[in-house]
Amino acid sequence: MAKSYANYYGLIFGCPIGNELIDCDFRAVRQLKTKERLAYYEAMTEHEKDVLIEKHQKCLSVREKKTLFHESQ
Repeated sequence: MAKSYANYYGLIFGCPIGNELIDCDFRAVRQLKTKERLAYYEAMTEHEKDVLIEKHQKCLSVREKKTLFHESQ
């Protein structure tokens, strides 16, 4: 089953948590003009996209756990 990288286009426009971290790997891409963001993402290899998406998923998991823990206090 092929991975759908289109599911991750939203990440080039903003962080789903709302405020991106300074060391976010998508930060530099988000500073490009819209057409440049799309061209950059399209030009990436599958491996480059996999690495970027994996980093995003790890970051999201950590941040969600912190948020959930903080709300339970």
